[in-house]
Amino acid sequence: MAAREVTLYRRRHCGLCDDALFALRELGRELQFSVVECDVDADADLRALYDECVPVVAVGGREIARAPIDVRALRAALTAVFA
Repeated sequence: MAAREVTLYRRRHCGLCDDALFALRELGRELQFSVVECDVDADADLRALYDECVPVVAVGGREIARAPIDVRALRAALTAVFA
């Protein structure tokens, strides 16, 4: 994996998505990764995949968490990915 990036599939005006972004930013500082946000409503394919599931967190195209996000489990998954 070239970059240490985590993708957050989200939508606007989504409280769970905002909470996930906040947690990812905090974890990103701790684990040294950046967050890329993708609006599922801006892409028909993403909307079809994730419409009822947002927020969804993925690394390298692999889903590691979806709503509701458990921050402890997310930290453990991200630590395993970036260890």
